[in-house]
Formats: sequence, structure tokens, C-alpha cells
Amino acid sequence: MLSKKLPLLVMMFIMISFLSKAQYEKGSKFWQVEGTFRGSSSSIKNNDFNFYDAESNSHSIGLSFKRAVFKEDYLAKGWSVDYNLFSGKSSVSSPKNESQTYIHNIGVGYFVDKFKPLSKSLAIYGEVNGKIGYSLVNGSPIYTNVDGNNTYASDSYNIGAGVNFGVRYFLKKNLFINGETSLLNLNVSHSTSPSKQTNVYFNTIMNVSSLSISIGKSF
Repeated sequence: MLSKKLPLLVMMFIMISFLSKAQYEKGSKFWQVEGTFRGSSSSIKNNDFNFYDAESNSHSIGLSFKRAVFKEDYLAKGWSVDYNLFSGKSSVSSPKNESQTYIHNIGVGYFVDKFKPLSKSLAIYGEVNGKIGYSLVNGSPIYTNVDGNNTYASDSYNIGAGVNFGVRYFLKKNLFINGETSLLNLNVSHSTSPSKQTNVYFNTIMNVSSLSISIGKSF
């Protein structure tokens, strides 16, 4: 019985391998897009002790686009571009003051993905990427005990590199979703105004907040 089923099993394995490879073979291309929205709110009430009350709210909206070409079987190289807008507002009751901050982040990057198909629809991959970016900060602190409003603006340039791990699942023949998390991230930021300052960030901790979901299409 097993000998009769063996040719069928071999044929099924070959078909699955062929269909899996077709999505990742040399010359194939794909694009993917990711949209993000995050928000937080906090409030501190101290009326019983006649202390100050404090409130803060923040929102972040982002959009990322990636496009790549398979230079070799299972090895893709491509470019990415992303934009993120952060808005934050905080207030304190005593002495009463408020502040509003907007941060615009624009980035362009290059990445290399190495895929390992696990089945016809599922694959895992590792990614190495590099990115350059520009950030513009606009703020408007408002003080009730000071005449007029004070505003400020600053900008910074940054360069970074990272290593990611991801899972790709094909919903249909060419339509897929990605789940990706950061394993390692290095970022160097240099501020040019109002004062020159350089910051270095290095992160090797994988957590839920670094998980991203995107949708894409191969062709």
C-alpha cells in the first residue's frame, strides 16, 4: 500500500516545493504597505491634597512602503520609504500651563530579505536593513502667567541599521501578509537646532511593541 502511495506523495512534495519557490525565485518582485496608529492618554488627579492635576494625550500615525526584487532564489533586495506624525499634548493645573508638540519623521532605507519557505503558503525570513531619516519638531508651550505664547522648532538627522525576523503568509496566490519584529536596532541621531547634540540608541530587546503587520503583493 505504501509503495503505491509513494509516487503520489513525491509528486505532491514536488508541487508544493515548486509553488513555494515560485513566490521567491530570481526575478520575482513584491511590494508591501504598512499603516500604524498608536495613542495613549493619562490623567493624575490630586484634588484631595490640593496638589496639581496633570493630563497628557499623544497620537502617532505612520505609513511605510517597501518594494523589492529577488536577485537570487529566496534572496530579495529593495528600498523602503516611510512617514510618521506624532502629536502630543500635556497640561498641568498649578501653575497652569499647557504644551503641544508635533514631530514629523521621514525616512528612506535599503533592506535585504532572506526567505525560508515552510510550506506552500508559509515562510520565515530574516532581514538586514539600513535607513537615513529627517525629523522636524514643532512645539508651542503656553504659560498663563507669561504674556504671549512661546514657540520652538528643532530638526535632526539620523542614520540607523537593524536586524528583523518575520513570517510571511500567502492569503492567495500573490497576496500576502507579513508579521515582523525587531531583533536588533542601532540608531544615531544628530540635532542641528536649537543646539547641536548627538544621541546613540542601541536596542536588542524583542517585545510586543516592536511587532508590525503589513500587507503586500508579489508579481
